[in-house]
Amino acid sequence: MALLPDELRARRTRRIIVGALMGTALLGALLFWIARSVIPQTWNWMEDALGRQDAKLAADLGVPEGLAPPEADGGVEEELTEEQKLALSRSRPNARYETLFGGVPSFRGALLNAGLEAEECAAVEEALQHIVDFRRCRPEHKLIVERDENAELKHFEYHPSATEFVEVFRGEDGSFRAEQIRIKVERTPIARAASVETSIGDGLVGLGLPAGLATFFVEAFEGRINFALQARKGDVFRIVVDEEQVDGEFLRYGRVHALEYDGQRTGKVQAFYYEAGNAPGQFYDDTGRAMQGGWLRTPLRYDRLSSRFNPRRFHPILKRTMPHLGVDYAAATGTPVWAAADGRVKFAGRKGPNGNLVIIRHGGGFETAYAHLHRIRGGIRPGKFVKQRELIGFVGSTGRSTGPHLHFGLKKYTRFVDPLTELNGPGQRMAARDLSSYKNTVADWRTQLSSIDNAPKLVAGADEPLVQQVDEIMD
Repeated sequence: MALLPDELRARRTRRIIVGALMGTALLGALLFWIARSVIPQTWNWMEDALGRQDAKLAADLGVPEGLAPPEADGGVEEELTEEQKLALSRSRPNARYETLFGGVPSFRGALLNAGLEAEECAAVEEALQHIVDFRRCRPEHKLIVERDENAELKHFEYHPSATEFVEVFRGEDGSFRAEQIRIKVERTPIARAASVETSIGDGLVGLGLPAGLATFFVEAFEGRINFALQARKGDVFRIVVDEEQVDGEFLRYGRVHALEYDGQRTGKVQAFYYEAGNAPGQFYDDTGRAMQGGWLRTPLRYDRLSSRFNPRRFHPILKRTMPHLGVDYAAATGTPVWAAADGRVKFAGRKGPNGNLVIIRHGGGFETAYAHLHRIRGGIRPGKFVKQRELIGFVGSTGRSTGPHLHFGLKKYTRFVDPLTELNGPGQRMAARDLSSYKNTVADWRTQLSSIDNAPKLVAGADEPLVQQVDEIMD
C-alpha cells in the first residue's frame, strides 16, 4: 500500500536524523583516535628534534650537560616580565643574577622578590643580623643571588654602597655565614687651577669639579679672607683633591689636601690639610698654625651666600624695609648643619617665621641661631651640651622662606652682630713633635700646587668686584 505524503516525509526525516547521528559518531571516533595517537607522536617527535638541536647548540657553546642553552637571539625570554625572568632564573641550576632592593618595606620582602624561598630568607637574615642594619636599606641597594647545580642557594651578596658589601655563603655543614667585604678605593691626588670670573664654585665647575668644593676655601680661609667683600674678578685659585675610583671607574672626589687663593685684595694665602697625632684633621698654614679659631663662621657646606647681615634690608616677602640680623647660606635640603662652637642648647623646636629653630648659648655672652631647618637632629633639646662641629640639624625651608637655606644669626649679649666680621680668631699652633712631618708633607703639596699646567696668572690692577650673587633665596 502506498504511503501517504505525510508518512513519507516523516520516514525521510528519521533517515536523515539517524544518518547525521551515525556520521557524528564516526567523526568523533576518528578525532578521538587522532588525539590519542597521531598528536602525541607528532609532539614527541618535535620534542626529540628540539632536544637534539639544543644538545648540539650546548655542545657548540661549551655549556655543561643538564643546563639550558642560552638564548642566541633573546628568544622567548625577551617577551617575559622581570618577575617571570626572575622566577625562571631562580629555577635554574648554577644561576647567578642580581636585582635591586626595591621599594619594599622590609628586608624579608626584598629577599622574596629576589627569588629566595621562605626558609632561605630566614637563614640569610640570621646570618646578617649582627652585620646589617636592616632599617638602613634603600631601594637602590643591590642584591646578588647565586645557586648551585641543584638550584639551591649557594651565595648571596648585599651591596649597600660602591665601596663595601656583605657576602653570605653556605658552609660545609650547610649553615650560612656572613662576612663584610670592603672594596679597595684607589685615590689619586689631582691638582687644578682657574681664575675667578663670577665665583669659585663656577670656576670649579668649569674644571669639571663639583661646585661644593668651594666651601673648603671658605672654611679654610675664613679667618683670613672675607670672600663676600674681598674677592675680585681675575683672582686665581688652586686646589689639590683626591679623585677616588673603584675598579677603574670614577666614584667621587674625596679629601682636599691643599688650597691656594691669590687675590688682588687678599694676596696669596695657602692652607694644607693634616691630621696631627690623634687630633681630628684640619687645615693649617705653612707655619703649622690652625686656620680656624674657636668658632665656625660657616656652620655648613653651602652653595653660596644668598643674603648678608643688613640692618636695612628690603624684605622680599613682606615688601618692606626690615633688618636682616644674620647671614643666609643657600644649600640643598638635607645639608648637615653643625654647632659653630661648644655650648648648651637654649631652644630647639618650631618658632613662627623661623620655622625649625635651634639656639645655642656659648661662653662670652654669645648665642647662635640656626633657622629654617628641614628637621632638627634627634636628641637636640634644651639643656643639652653640644661640641663644635656636632650635627644639630639639616638645611630646609620651613617658616617664612622662599627656598632651602640656613639663616645663621649671632647675638652678643643683647644685640645681633654680623657673624662674618665678629667670629673666628687665630687658631692653635701644632705640637712641636708634629712639625717636622707636617713640613715635609707641605713641601709635597706645594710642589703640586706650583706645577699645575696652564694655570692662569693673577691679573693685577683690575680690581673688578664679582657679580652680585645675593638676595635670591632669603627669609
